[in-house]
Amino acid sequence: MQNANYLLNIFNYKLYKYTNRTYINFVEDILDFDFDKSKIKIVYLNEYSHSKFFNELFLVEDNGDIKFLHKHNLIKFIYSKKCEINSLLNINIKNQKTYELIRVIEILQKSFLISNDLKDLKKISHEDILKLHKILFNSFLSKPIISLIINNTNYRDRNNNILKLSYLVPKNHFVNYIKIKNILSIHPFATDKLLQEELKRVHGVEISTVQIFKIRKKYFIPNRFERFINNNYKRFELYFSTPKLLSNDNINSYSNLSAAYELIAVTKVSYNYSETNTIYIGSTKNLYKRLNEYKNGKGHSSKMREFLKNNQIYFRFIETENYKHLETVLLHEFIFFYGDMPLLNFNNAKK
Repeated sequence: MQNANYLLNIFNYKLYKYTNRTYINFVEDILDFDFDKSKIKIVYLNEYSHSKFFNELFLVEDNGDIKFLHKHNLIKFIYSKKCEINSLLNINIKNQKTYELIRVIEILQKSFLISNDLKDLKKISHEDILKLHKILFNSFLSKPIISLIINNTNYRDRNNNILKLSYLVPKNHFVNYIKIKNILSIHPFATDKLLQEELKRVHGVEISTVQIFKIRKKYFIPNRFERFINNNYKRFELYFSTPKLLSNDNINSYSNLSAAYELIAVTKVSYNYSETNTIYIGSTKNLYKRLNEYKNGKGHSSKMREFLKNNQIYFRFIETENYKHLETVLLHEFIFFYGDMPLLNFNNAKK
């Protein structure tokens, strides 16, 4: 039985790599196909809503629950006899395995989904997933299929960010970064040696000071001396580009440039702890495309669109291939220093 399932998953390998919009169109085409519907019953793996967000399979609600967004990702074909239409079989397998994996990850990361606090984000391995999956579903799943699904499935989090499912299956270095940040909130001037000792004592994590150094560099955590000099969000000034006006001339050269970025207002905004000109923090794999959307008045919320329409906007960025992780770091640090999300990020933009 496992071999049969494995071969079918190889056969529909490309389906896993479709964007969800493309996959929805594919399923629609199959539903329009002239097959004997009297012998094939359609059921759904779960309840779903009707969403305008086509490239996300689900969203995380404020209580931490998952809401599926499209019937096409949950459809299952039941046959009265052996089905000879490969596309129906392949849709069944992709939907079933994706649904099962999402449910397993939901359980493993439930604390984080409820709190929306990075300190509750757990490291979960493929082995953890396979073990729980076997208990819940007792059906076939493999590490290659897990990787295919988590790297090609998008969801929308409580802050209205679009993330890959792999965000909920974080790498060791990201989880250790969160632990290091928690330690630094108590011991802001800790050496790498002290960080190593506290990681072991508090979290049971044993890593070398060389690994800690690499994590600090990857996530822009300054060394002890730099933290003495500039212990706040403003340390990122060293890495940001020079602010520029949001205009055609200033964005044309940034096509296909991946970066985390800020949108900046002319006047300062008062936050809970301090004030700054920063009004939005985001990230993108194509900076020109994203900035061009803002220049043309497009935004993630009505408040953002209204602000872009009526105000002069500047931008600056940090070029990096790890743009999504850096965005998370910037938001985490911004909230810690200013006491709130930036004005136009989702939690504020919906006010």
